[in-house]
Amino acid sequence: MKSMAIRAQAVDILVRKAHFEPEVALGIAEAIEMSHSMAQLVTVSDLDARLQDLKHEIKDDIHMLRGEIHALRAEFKGEIQAVRAEFKGETQTARAELKTEFTGEFGKMQALLANELGKMHLEIQKMHTELQKVHTEMQKVRADLVRWVFLTMLGSVALSTSASTVLKMLAN
Repeated sequence: MKSMAIRAQAVDILVRKAHFEPEVALGIAEAIEMSHSMAQLVTVSDLDARLQDLKHEIKDDIHMLRGEIHALRAEFKGEIQAVRAEFKGETQTARAELKTEFTGEFGKMQALLANELGKMHLEIQKMHTELQKVHTEMQKVRADLVRWVFLTMLGSVALSTSASTVLKMLAN
C-alpha cells in the first residue's frame, strides 16, 4: 500500500515537473521501485547483527578450545601422575636391588628419568607455542573481519550515495 502511494507521488512529480507522458512516468516509477526493492540494501543493524553472530561464534570457538585445552591438561596431568607413580614404584624396587648389587646402574636410571622428563617438558613447550600460534591466527581473523565489515559499510554508503544521486538526477 505504501509503495503504491510512493509510486503515485513519483508519477505525479514526473508528469508535473518533468512534463513526461503519464505512461512514461509510470514506467520510470515502476523501474525505480523495482530496482529499489531488488537492491537488497544492507543496513547497519544487519551488519551489527552479523557482527554479533560472528562474535558469538568466535566466543563459542574460544570456549570450546579452552575446554579442549583444559581436558588435555587434565589428561596430561593424569598421565604424568601415572608415569610418576609407575616410575616411583620401579625406582624404589630398583634402588633396593641396585643398592646391594648394582650401585652404578642407579645413576644411569636417574639420568634416563631426567631425560624423559626433559622430553616431556619440551613437548609441553611445543604445545604452548602451538596454542600461541592459534591465538595469533585468531587475532588475524578478527582483524580481517573488522576490515571486511568496514569495507561492507563503506560499499553500502557508496551505493546509497550513488543511488541518491541517480534518483536526484532522474527527479530533475
